[in-house]
Amino acid sequence: MLNKIITVDAIINDLLKAIGHNEHSRREMIDAEIITTTYWLCCY
Repeated sequence: MLNKIITVDAIINDLLKAIGHNEHSRREMIDAEIITTTYWLCCY
């Protein structure tokens, strides 16, 4: 399960980088982590 979470997080992070997404400078979590957490909460 942990490997799946890490894989999804890496894919989302790569996709955000590919589209040129910019992170907010005062963030505490990166956007990929937030999207991954939301995805797993919706699935399980």
